[in-house]
Amino acid sequence: MDSWSDVKLFHTGDEFFASLTEDIQNAQENITIESYIFDMDKLTDNILHELSHAVKRGVSVKLILDGFGSYTSIPQILKFCQHHGIELRVFHILPYPSSWLRRMPAFEILGKASWWRRMNRRNHRKIVIIDEKTAYVGSLNFTQIHCEKYVGAKAWRDTGARMQGPAVKQLVTATQITYLRTIYKGILSWISRWRIPQTPLNSAIQLNTTQKMRKHLYRDILRRISHSKTRVYITTAYFLPKRSLLRVLIRAKERGVDIKLLIPEKSDLPFSQWAAFFLVRFLIEKKIPVFEYQKSILHAKTMVIDDDVYVGSFNLNYRSLFHDLEVIAHFRDSHTLSNMLNQWETDLGHSKNITARSFSWLTRVLAKIAFRLRYML
Repeated sequence: MDSWSDVKLFHTGDEFFASLTEDIQNAQENITIESYIFDMDKLTDNILHELSHAVKRGVSVKLILDGFGSYTSIPQILKFCQHHGIELRVFHILPYPSSWLRRMPAFEILGKASWWRRMNRRNHRKIVIIDEKTAYVGSLNFTQIHCEKYVGAKAWRDTGARMQGPAVKQLVTATQITYLRTIYKGILSWISRWRIPQTPLNSAIQLNTTQKMRKHLYRDILRRISHSKTRVYITTAYFLPKRSLLRVLIRAKERGVDIKLLIPEKSDLPFSQWAAFFLVRFLIEKKIPVFEYQKSILHAKTMVIDDDVYVGSFNLNYRSLFHDLEVIAHFRDSHTLSNMLNQWETDLGHSKNITARSFSWLTRVLAKIAFRLRYML
């Protein structure tokens, strides 16, 4: 199994982007950034200029952005990239009113393709690869909302990881395939996907590039929870899983496993939070502790299953299960486990236990409406 030789976790955007900026400054050969959201703000202005300096040093720089998540920023980013020699690719681009944008390679095929059938398929991954040796993954998009430096106490709580080791090559292949899918369609796209082998949950990287891999990943998550012996700590920004996951959590609880769930009290997507109402209430009724993070918006996506740690972009919701491209990094070393358990205790200190919470009739009505649309959330 490929593994990591060096791992560092970040639980704030300030630390994450400071480390990333330093690695960009030291890059020698290539930089690939794959992100769902890439805003134009003070944080990304600094990062874009560091990328432009890297291009001047002879470094190859590629940006692969999602056409929906980065929709409002793409026109400005495109102008910057064209001026500074940065290659920009857009995953499932959406129509723009500006005719000049139609010159983009990804946009030329729009008139020939049934783009409205693909617009629900998004690239939700957050991956940065430096010189094919260092990789960053996690739940942090390229936006200043993650950093106290720019927004103060309103900064979102996120988790990211910097890794080195043989497993980086799996991420290199994954970003290459996404890159190809922004250019080629049809049979070439399908051939490119086959380059990624099926990976079990105990491997260093889990991806869901194909439908088969999606099913494989979800079944492995269920298997790992089903075989857990000591603890299952889940932190997720959007909790809307299939009922099969609830069943394995309840059975693990009945076996004596320490099961805890941490979700946000405030969400950037209230509709999704309402939809999760029935499932959260169901877990509460089964005596599974559910905590709501109070300090700010919780956006992290992590799991601790026994002594294994998982960090990535994967939410326990229908979008991650059925629609979006996601990535999960798997860590098995004691240092990472200790770090994550310490952060877990810190997060619980900023949370409240809602096991005895009562829900108003209005919340119940909104939740019922939202739950009917869970497949899209």
